[in-house]
Order: sequence, then structure tokens, then C-alpha cells
Amino acid sequence: MAFDPQAHLIGKGIDRPTPILFWEPVEFVISICMLGFGIVMGILLFGAVGAVAVLVGAQKLKRGAKPGTVQHFLWRLGLQLDSCLKKKFPAPWKNEFIQ
Repeated sequence: MAFDPQAHLIGKGIDRPTPILFWEPVEFVISICMLGFGIVMGILLFGAVGAVAVLVGAQKLKRGAKPGTVQHFLWRLGLQLDSCLKKKFPAPWKNEFIQ
């Protein structure tokens, strides 16, 4: 039996998150939270506009960027969503130049 390299290929995007509708899970969850915030506060228009702004803004941020850029941008704003970023990098409010 000869070694068959085609049998051991791994797909290029196998570790990418499964999209919800057309968006990444982080974007979708944040937009639903914005919509929920608008419903709870009684300002449905504000929540709907915020949800659409998150989804449209995330699409514009991702244009030509590497995977994970949106999560890193949100982490820089102070939302620590990814535990790996918390372990490997300093907190965004302690972000200073290190020599």
C-alpha cells in the first residue's frame, strides 16, 4: 500500500466559525443584544438602528482584513470576548508601549 497524500488533506477554512445567516457569531450576537436592549428600554428604533449599524459596520471592517479582525477591534474597545486574547495580550486600558 502506497501513501496517498490526497487522503490526508485538510480544508483551508476548517477552523472558521460557522456563520449565522451571513454573519460571524460574534457580530450576530452583538447585533441581537443591541436589538434586545432597544426592546427592553422601549426604544425599538434605537435598538434596530444599532443592530443594523453593527452588522453593516462589521462587514466594512472585515473588507480586506485578516480573519478575527472584528473580534480584535471589539477587544480593543474594551469588550474582552475571546479568552485567548485576555491571556496573550494586556488589557486594552493598560495598553502602553513595552520596550
